[in-house]
Amino acid sequence: MMTAEPLSAEIKGRVSAEVTRIRHDKGIAPKLVALLIGDDPISRTYVNLKRADCAQVGIISEIIDLSVLPRAEILSKVEDTVKMLNEDPSVNAIIPQMPFDGKVPEELVFSLLSPDKDVDGLTPFRLGKLMRKEYSLIDSLLPCTPKGIVTLLLHYGVKIDGANVAIIGRSVLVSEPLRKLLQDLNATATCYHTHSREFKERIMDADIAVVATGRPPEMYPSGGFRLFGEMVKEGSVIVSVGSRKDSTTGKTLFDVDTASMKGRAAFLTPNIGGVGAMTRATLLENTLIATILQLG
Repeated sequence: MMTAEPLSAEIKGRVSAEVTRIRHDKGIAPKLVALLIGDDPISRTYVNLKRADCAQVGIISEIIDLSVLPRAEILSKVEDTVKMLNEDPSVNAIIPQMPFDGKVPEELVFSLLSPDKDVDGLTPFRLGKLMRKEYSLIDSLLPCTPKGIVTLLLHYGVKIDGANVAIIGRSVLVSEPLRKLLQDLNATATCYHTHSREFKERIMDADIAVVATGRPPEMYPSGGFRLFGEMVKEGSVIVSVGSRKDSTTGKTLFDVDTASMKGRAAFLTPNIGGVGAMTRATLLENTLIATILQLG
């Protein structure tokens, strides 16, 4: 099992030490602000977890909840808030928590966001750097979940060079940046989606399968998609990314049925304490990187 807890703790330890040094040398504390725009309950859980993570390492954090505003007012408020945070020298990092539930255009929010404070790596500038391979896995502002996944794979010694990788989903948040990062490490990575033909056969051939479908409608045209053990080849590496609330039962459903992977997958991320933990640790790391870049 590729649990993230030891690696996450290691990253937090490094970040905490650097935050302490910055406090001592510069007299400031890094500050992260999360914007909650959509009504998604899992998003609300994540921002609260991120706030707790920040407290552990000495980063100041704030949540600005705009989800309660009437739809007619939210766009202008988001625009004003992002501009205000961009100009606030005490704010080093900003993360608009996805998804926005269609309340505001995603591309508008990220076009307004300062690339220097973009700790999820989703502004046009940051994505352009990624596409042009003008980045470092160590000290660049890359999308948190893809960077966290690659860091976890490398930590466990998973062979990426030459691997066939099936990424289920095609979001700009996870799937597409992850495809590029893996490609830059010499994997052959392909994103599969609702219009992909014979994608289940491609999954069966994959050395690494990453399931990042998450919320409807991606890969949920008729009620749901989950990856089960019989759908992958023996000895493959399975990464579970997405989760959603079942509209009938209210239970959280994950993209991978981990129980059915036992005895089949060589490496498997747990649904709890896996990719989510790496995403949060990477956000702390990115907040530190943004702070250092701003301090010169």
